Amino acid sequence: MKFVIAAGGTGGHVYPALSVARALAPHAVVFVGTRQGPEAEIVPQAGFSLRTIPARKLDRRLGPGALWSLAVSAGGVVSAVRLLRAERAQAVLGTGGYAAAPVVFAAWLLRLPVAILEGDAHPGRANRLLGRLARRVFLATAAAQAHFPAGCTVVTGLPIRLEIARGDGVGFRRLHGLDPARRLLFLFGGSRGAQRLNTALIDALPALAAAGIQIVHQTGKENYESVRGQIAPGEEWPAGYVPVPYVEDMAGALAAADLVVCRAGSSTLAEVTAAGKPAILVPYPYAVGDHQTHNARALVDAGAAVLVPDRELDGARLASEVGALLADGERRTRMAAASLALGRPDAAARVAVELVQIAGK
Repeated sequence: MKFVIAAGGTGGHVYPALSVARALAPHAVVFVGTRQGPEAEIVPQAGFSLRTIPARKLDRRLGPGALWSLAVSAGGVVSAVRLLRAERAQAVLGTGGYAAAPVVFAAWLLRLPVAILEGDAHPGRANRLLGRLARRVFLATAAAQAHFPAGCTVVTGLPIRLEIARGDGVGFRRLHGLDPARRLLFLFGGSRGAQRLNTALIDALPALAAAGIQIVHQTGKENYESVRGQIAPGEEWPAGYVPVPYVEDMAGALAAADLVVCRAGSSTLAEVTAAGKPAILVPYPYAVGDHQTHNARALVDAGAAVLVPDRELDGARLASEVGALLADGERRTRMAAASLALGRPDAAARVAVELVQIAGK
């Protein structure tokens, strides 16, 4: 069988798609995206073929033609129809990005089996509309079911890299010179970092260091030098504080951590829960539809996380929340168990099985 996966725009759309593509082996997979998105680099590096179509940002104005305007993206539908005919795919999966809507719409026009993957607890308008065309809607959380037609949703979890649940925490601590007996906080804001989190942590450093807390701080590649610049000449970072632009071994970092502080994007939370880590979540306040807050609340309601609104985060609040959790081992144990219960490390395999089923019908 051959499958087409339409994904792009952000790594949060591309990486889950790659996990599904790997799980579909030995079936053939072709990706569709745009030339300007991160998929143009990420997909070929992962060893998969990428076809590109013209696509642009969705016109978000409401109206009776919303579904059509969603699909018609700078000739993307016409290009997608031609591409799907040429590739002779048996089914199409859309995971998000500008190219997903034209490809999903084209597949529907060609009467090919269509599925979409929704990672957020509160789906965006695009996927809510595309869900009407899909035979399957794969969901990261049951909280999103109410937004799609009854009977087509399957709660699979969000596909992640299998290695995330198998990290070597001992090796990670050893590599970074961290004490295996001391508590470790892992703070990150994604590959680009999060300025609010960075600033709050720098302000909280004296209090956290005084409490004997070790910290791995992923600053983001663009923010690393500005974080380094906040130390006075001649001074050194507190012992046990490790600032890095980007953590290559995310599985190891999560395995090593006693507590995580991060944003609440769907891919981030899928990895945190697969690793079974308690978390302090600071949702990005400008996410479309405030979907990160909805994502975070799903973990809070399950007892796996604490939510701190972005506007309330400063050094004092961060030091207080982190200190309280790292001082309460029993509470962290309960949160870790709740987090692990939410994790779905087999999500990619479950999505792949469903795709093969709809392709064979």
